[in-house]
Parts: sequence; C-alpha cells; structure tokens
Amino acid sequence: MLRPVIVLTLSSLSGAALAQTPEAALTDSWAALCAGAASGSDLSQRCAEIFTGGPGSRSNAAVGNFLDEIPGQGRSSTRDGAAELGTVRESIAANVSIFASVDVGRLDRDDSPNEAAFSGDTWSATAGVDWAPTPAWLLGAALNHSQETLDYDNSGGSSRGRYTGLIGYFSWNVAPNLSLDGYAGRLDGSNELRRAIDFTLLSGTNVSALATASPDSTRTLSGLGLSWSLPHGAWQWQLGVGVDWMKTRLESYSESGGEGLALNVPTREIVTRRGRVDLGLGHTVLTNWGVWQPQLRIGWRHEFANVSRALSVSFAGDANATPITFATEDPDKGWGEVALSSVFTFTHGHSAFVEYRQRFGHEFLQERVLALGWRMELGSK
Repeated sequence: MLRPVIVLTLSSLSGAALAQTPEAALTDSWAALCAGAASGSDLSQRCAEIFTGGPGSRSNAAVGNFLDEIPGQGRSSTRDGAAELGTVRESIAANVSIFASVDVGRLDRDDSPNEAAFSGDTWSATAGVDWAPTPAWLLGAALNHSQETLDYDNSGGSSRGRYTGLIGYFSWNVAPNLSLDGYAGRLDGSNELRRAIDFTLLSGTNVSALATASPDSTRTLSGLGLSWSLPHGAWQWQLGVGVDWMKTRLESYSESGGEGLALNVPTREIVTRRGRVDLGLGHTVLTNWGVWQPQLRIGWRHEFANVSRALSVSFAGDANATPITFATEDPDKGWGEVALSSVFTFTHGHSAFVEYRQRFGHEFLQERVLALGWRMELGSK
C-alpha cells in the first residue's frame, strides 16, 4: 500500500508549519536537506554555493526555486460539467440529436503569499448525442477534450494540462416549467510541468536551470441542478440552482533537470464543491429565417471545499527526503458570473448558440470564456 507524503488535513500539523509560505519553508530547510546531499552531487554543490554566498543567500535561493508555482498545478481552471453541457441542449423536440461545441477562455491569477500569479489560455471541445425517449426525458453522452496552458508571471515556468473523457447527463421535465438536470463524467489527463530555477547570490554566483515533469492525472466530475422558467409573452424569466463537484488527482512525480534542485512531489487530490444560483432573462424574436433567443444571465457561486492544505515536497538529491512543508492558499468562497448568450433556431432541425461569460467579484482569479455550438435533430416526434 502506498503511503502518500502529502498531508490533506490541517488538524494534523502545527499552526507554525501551516503559517509558512513556500519561500519561508525552504529558507528554514536548507541546513536539514543539505545534510542528505551526497558528496560531489549537484545538490551538494548548490548547498555549498548557498552557504558561502553571503547574507540573504538562503532566502534568495528559496525565492528563486519558485515553489509557489506547485500549489496551483491541477486546479487552474474552475469550470465544471454544467458549463460544458448547459448551453448545448436547448430543447427536446426530436427523438435523437447530435451536437458539437467549442469554447476558448482566458485565465489570470493574481499573486499571493503561497501561490504564484499566472496568465493562461484554455480551450475545450465537446461532441455528443442525446435521446428523448419521452417528451419529459432527455438522456445523452458527450466526448470532451480540454487543454489548459499557464505561464507563470514571475519566472519562465509553465504548466500545460490535457484532459479527455466522457460525460453522461440527463434532463427530466418534472413539470411544464420545471426541470431537473444532472451529469457525471471522468476525464484522463496528461501534464507538462516546467519549473524555472533562477537566483543570484551576493557572492556573484548565479544558478539558472529548468526542472521538468510529465505526470498523469484524472478528473472526475458530477452535478445536479433544478431549473424553473416563467414565460410572459415573448419574454422568459429563468431561475436555476444546483451543486457541482469535481476532483482532480495529480499523480506523484520526480522532476528531471534542475542542476541538483529537482523535486519529488507526492500525489495530490484537489476537490471542489460549488453551489450555484442563476437568474436569467430571455426574449424570443421571430424572423424570416427562424427564431432568435437572446438571454442575459447573472449568477453567484459559493465554494464549500478546496480549503487550504499542507503540501510537503523534497529534493530528489536529498537521501533523507527532508520534507519542505508549506500551506496552499484558501479559496475565494464566493464570486459572481455574468453571461450573454444567443440561441438561433433554424429550419430542418438545426440550431446554434453563442455565449460569452465572465466571472466578477473573485478575490484573485479572473476568467473569461467564449463558447460556440451547433445542434442537429435527427428525428422528429
């Protein structure tokens, strides 16, 4: 049985350990970890340079290892299955429909004591089929592929993740204006991680290196929501509530390169559980080519999980595997999301949508997404 190095509960560590930033934790650990460095090794040479580098060398070397980039790996994007599927099923007028959608997004994270700032791009493609066995039920499955590319602001480091898998979903019209929706899925992922190492000591010694790793990962997700609509002529109010759960498991890895400063990082599981409330106002416009339905939606998200946790890493060249333990950042518990979308319904069972959504009021993360999709009905009732 594997024994994980990472500690996922906060109660098992002292308050002093939890208060440490990555920089402070490494600054305080040089003497202990260097004791485990083999004579003549690259780590032993780095330790000698740090100990003879002059005042502030341990802190400068700690800053230049950029350990604050590690906590954000595996949890850069906060989208869930509701975002992937929610805009592609606008009706159940046909027995069978096929659909495809793609979205592109932008992520920007502000700097904080425990986690590094980054700028990133995301994109996702989804294709699937659904079946309406009765007017009240819709069952479907979709293949999803997504990619996330992050570039850290304060170094040459980066993180790239790719996920592919299946998501199943259902929609049940409980009443004419009330529906229950749910989804569940699993995505398998691969990652390319680059941690830049760059510091200059008072002695004039400069260390500039790159440590890399390619760990596998998995992402499981599910959610449940209730939607209520109130039509009034050509206008329609919509109210939705729900909860979304996602767990990302990033497998343990050992970095390559790093000129003696490569790390061993344990398996981690990042769990988010969010509540959502959305209020939308739509309008139906009849045209000579079909129906146009613009909608404005505003919502609120609340995070119930993903709390700060302790993370322990060690240097690969340290025979004693001295743990360097620091805390990850607490999540923002609440933020808003606004979206503007249009659904176009054409003849012969074709429809399309376009949507722009953006979060607001988040403490440290900005996210913007543009989504496009197409649906074709294969059979009429």
